[in-house]
Amino acid sequence: MAAESTLSPPAPLDLGRMEMEAKETAKKHIANILQRPEQLERVDQYKRRISRKKASVDTMLKTAVQSQLDGVRTGLNQLQSALQDVYEIKQRLDEVDEAYKSISPLHTKLMDLKKENTRYCQLASAMENLKHIFTAPEIVRKTEELINEGKLLQAHKHLTDLEQSRDDLMFELYKQPQQSPTDNNTLEKYFRDVIKLSDQLGKQLWVIIQRTLMSVRREPTLIVTALRIIEREERTDVFYLERKAKTGFIAPGRPKKWREKCFSILEESISSRIEGNQFEDRSNNKMWLVRHLEVTRQLMLEDLKVVKQMLPPIFPPEYNIVKRYVQMYHKALSNHFQEMIQQGLEGNEIVTLLQWVGIYNSPELMRHPALDFDTKEFGPLLEHTAIDELQNQYLKTMKLNIMEWTKNSLTQDQKDWYREENPDADGDGYYSTSLPVIIFQMMEQNLQVAQMIGEDMVKKVIELFTDELSHYAKEYRGAIQSYRDRHLQDRSEPKFYLHYMIANTNNCIAFGDYMTHLRKRYLKDEMESKDEYIYIRKDRFQTLTDEFNKIGSFGASCILEEVFIDLKNIKCFEELMTKQWQQSSHPVEVICATWNDYSVDFVHLKPVFHTAVVEEGQRRVLKEYLKALLTKKLSFKTYEERKAAAEKICKESEQMGALFHKYTNKTEDMFDVLPMLAEVLRLRDSSMMSLELTGLVTKYPDMKPEQLVNLLMCRGDLSRADARQIVSDTIGEDDPQKPRPLGIFTDIPC
Repeated sequence: MAAESTLSPPAPLDLGRMEMEAKETAKKHIANILQRPEQLERVDQYKRRISRKKASVDTMLKTAVQSQLDGVRTGLNQLQSALQDVYEIKQRLDEVDEAYKSISPLHTKLMDLKKENTRYCQLASAMENLKHIFTAPEIVRKTEELINEGKLLQAHKHLTDLEQSRDDLMFELYKQPQQSPTDNNTLEKYFRDVIKLSDQLGKQLWVIIQRTLMSVRREPTLIVTALRIIEREERTDVFYLERKAKTGFIAPGRPKKWREKCFSILEESISSRIEGNQFEDRSNNKMWLVRHLEVTRQLMLEDLKVVKQMLPPIFPPEYNIVKRYVQMYHKALSNHFQEMIQQGLEGNEIVTLLQWVGIYNSPELMRHPALDFDTKEFGPLLEHTAIDELQNQYLKTMKLNIMEWTKNSLTQDQKDWYREENPDADGDGYYSTSLPVIIFQMMEQNLQVAQMIGEDMVKKVIELFTDELSHYAKEYRGAIQSYRDRHLQDRSEPKFYLHYMIANTNNCIAFGDYMTHLRKRYLKDEMESKDEYIYIRKDRFQTLTDEFNKIGSFGASCILEEVFIDLKNIKCFEELMTKQWQQSSHPVEVICATWNDYSVDFVHLKPVFHTAVVEEGQRRVLKEYLKALLTKKLSFKTYEERKAAAEKICKESEQMGALFHKYTNKTEDMFDVLPMLAEVLRLRDSSMMSLELTGLVTKYPDMKPEQLVNLLMCRGDLSRADARQIVSDTIGEDDPQKPRPLGIFTDIPC
């Protein structure tokens, strides 16, 4: 419906309605103008204004109508003229159609003329190039002479003329409606020396380009000549490619792409220069790679200085020769390194290569003040995966070396344990073997090498060390265990068993101290970090330190074991709290004499384990003494015997306390418990017994009720039932479920 409304003719104008609307509008307008009486005075003025406006509108309407009429008149005239032209064209086309029909048989009649015309065109083209055709052999010979004489620009001019003559003739043949393969083959055969000349000239150019860095300092005009010829050939290539796009014809040997070949030759020369400075291999010199890479670095510095200072004025700006040269060197180095990696690198060769890659973008090479090249846009010299593989290969080799080195070092150190002489002592008189020094030297050497690669490598090496030393710690403990077991089979061998056990115990402190020093020195920036992985790493150090401390503690127990084996062999502890003990002070005197004798060797223990040995020694002596006292070995019959025994216990407590106090700085005396036990024996009045027992249990809450009963039974004046009653009244019933604190009485049997 909308389409029909747009196509329907417009409605006729309603002039009567429009006149009425106009009158109504005029009335409203007059009413607006003449709203006040004083405005009647200006009626004439209003009439004149409206008359002028009406006259202006009438004029505009007349002009618009006249313009429309002129346009319609012109359009009608043009339509009339176009119609007449259409009639004339149709008439002419009919005449042409009739003419075509009448001349169709002429095609056959004019075939001979067409052939003659083709022959004429070929002859005309031959006439134009006749000079070049007849003189081609002479020009070829002369061009060859010019090339041999080094007159390359003149040679290229003759070569260009020859190529143009050949190409023009071949193009004329190409344009012929009926192409003759024989003619093409004849031309190609006749001008075959032209392609040889082009190759010969190219070889001369490539020799010059290959020696660019040498020629630019001696004879830069050679490079300029070569570049001019290359650029001419580039422009010719563009011309022939454009003509090919239009006609489909391309001359033989085009495009030559000599600019692309120029960069290819430069790239090959750089690769040859890098590979050519490798004067040795692994079989001739173990440091072959160090020498090769250093020579390469020096050559690069020299070459790139020449490139940056001397090549830009010679090469065209669009070559961007400095950037291209740096990129080619970067690529050649990368390919060379990848080839070396594929051939296989060993041990320190990997470190040498990684170190060189690390300094590549440093002031030692690309960031040298005379160069200051940014190679980031060219990508990494070696991909991260290749670097990771090299680092993993190096770490794997290092791991095997460490395992072998530590094993051999431990084997050699074990042999030293059987020497019949004292171990080496430091300035403070502390014994040690050479084992820690050997291990530390090995670690320091590898860490120094890792530092040459980078901080990440240092951390990896340190973590490798901690892992391997953890395995080594187990082997070390096993070796010490075997050493102890062999000694216990025959205590006369090895002769200096105690001294080397002291040395190995001190070694463990050295290992622990070195781990702490290593962490502080290489991981000092991470010590305060909150990173979970770093905490794990720190725990690995601490775990390793703890492992060596445990080995040291084992060594200390083996040292102390020697003392107590001797004391047991003399049966000192068996004589305590016996009739013989009542009449003699022999057991304690032997204990003190034996400890004093061993203390001569204990001074060679480092303070940490010396203190531990002394404290454990006095604890074990006290334990044996208490065991003898609380196991009912002796029961007194009279108060006088009990009193004498109590006084003897107090005296021996002071004697043993003084002995061990001499070797330790601690003020607390373990033997203070003996006088308190002696007071229980010495007490005459049983009614005060609860008070004594309360004080004893308060100070030593680990004391068991049965031990108190046994102590009371030693008095000899109480039955077991009475003793149990006193203990029960004093401390209450024993609750087995109640946890009891640990102390000296914990391990003493009831």
